[in-house]
Amino acid sequence: MSPTILVVDDSKSSRKVNLALLRELLGEQASCLEANGGEQALQILSEQAVDVVLLDLTMPGVSGFDVLSEMRKRELTARVIVISADIQRVAKERVASLGASGFIEKPIRMEPLRAMLAQLGIAHG
Repeated sequence: MSPTILVVDDSKSSRKVNLALLRELLGEQASCLEANGGEQALQILSEQAVDVVLLDLTMPGVSGFDVLSEMRKRELTARVIVISADIQRVAKERVASLGASGFIEKPIRMEPLRAMLAQLGIAHG
């Protein structure tokens, strides 16, 4: 069964880049969804099964931190890879404590994404 991956970012251009990298890495092996913010992401997560979430942290309204916290409260099992320009140690520690599986620095590059997806068993390293 192919994995379902949800790309969450308030920037349309960032979502397009992330989706293009996923297509390049996984081809038709994955079903990709997108959300333009935390509120839409939580709605999608409550309506359908998602295996992996690529989650931006800094978004207006419902932030990536809020999404992680709410996912934990709702016991949603999707694994989360945070993709953020906020590379401060405290941010990385906070997302890890909220259950994120990994952290990739923005701007996203192919190799870190490939390595993280391989670690989660989604792509081949």
